[in-house]
Amino acid sequence: MAALRGYSMEHNGYDGSRMQHAEGVLVGLRRCSVDAASGEIDQVSRRHRVDGGRVAQALVRLAQEVEPEADSNATAVARYEWGALLAGGRRS
Repeated sequence: MAALRGYSMEHNGYDGSRMQHAEGVLVGLRRCSVDAASGEIDQVSRRHRVDGGRVAQALVRLAQEVEPEADSNATAVARYEWGALLAGGRRS
């Protein structure tokens, strides 16, 4: 996800914006619709009982290959659900 490398999460105080970026990550990786990506994030957050905005932010940070935040629960969820997909999309 080279296009996301320069983006700073500091500008993302609004959960809707976080969610849109995470949806974009899934659309790019899965080649699915925005609605499908949104539904997947929602299902994951419900299944793991972690706020969707936190899961979305963790997904974007993992896609950027930046240091995860202290939110270990959301990061663990994102790694569990999408880690293999993200690893498969990495280019050297």
